[in-house]
Amino acid sequence: MSLVVITRATATALTTPANVRSDLGLAADSPSDDQLRRFIDQASETAATYCRRIFGRQTMREHFDLCRRGTWCAEPLLSGAPVNSVASVSLDGTVLDPSGYRLDEEPADPISLFYLRLLHSGTPILWRGRSAAVEYKTGWFLPSDSGSAPAGVPLLPAAVERAVILLVGVALSGSGRDIMIKSEQTEGVGQTDYYVQGTSAALPHPEAESILSAYRRVMFA
Repeated sequence: MSLVVITRATATALTTPANVRSDLGLAADSPSDDQLRRFIDQASETAATYCRRIFGRQTMREHFDLCRRGTWCAEPLLSGAPVNSVASVSLDGTVLDPSGYRLDEEPADPISLFYLRLLHSGTPILWRGRSAAVEYKTGWFLPSDSGSAPAGVPLLPAAVERAVILLVGVALSGSGRDIMIKSEQTEGVGQTDYYVQGTSAALPHPEAESILSAYRRVMFA
């Protein structure tokens, strides 16, 4: 199996300055939108790297090694999810008519599984061939996308946006202070302790890591 990106996502920011201000209770002009966008870009990239996926919409081409010695085999599971639409399917180099296959969604929490069923007279059958190639569109409509979501394109899960906003909050809290300080104490006034990312933590905010862990792509060697 191999996966090739044909058209990369044009939007990658998983939230907006306005949403960050609203959720974190920030003032309308402090910090600036430019600074917030920097933090959003950094947090969005962190989330994408941790989850091993691109959340924005893109076009993929996936190749599958199917059956050996002419035997029948089960339908391929597409790696990209959610799948918005399938543009073309070829079997052993021959492009199939759209009536010869069907995209089936199997609900799962939080991301459904998408299988490509081979059809004969409208009835699903096992695949037979050595290789298949599928070109399809995948991804979510992001808060930073303009306009409204096209048909068949789901909105980015609210939980993912929340995780990114939490990561932006961590960046904001560390701005302007020595991030190496774990605790501050003022005699007669009080003491403040700061969260310190542990060696076993992958992200600087535990709730954000808990949320995003459900969206991580499983990688096989």
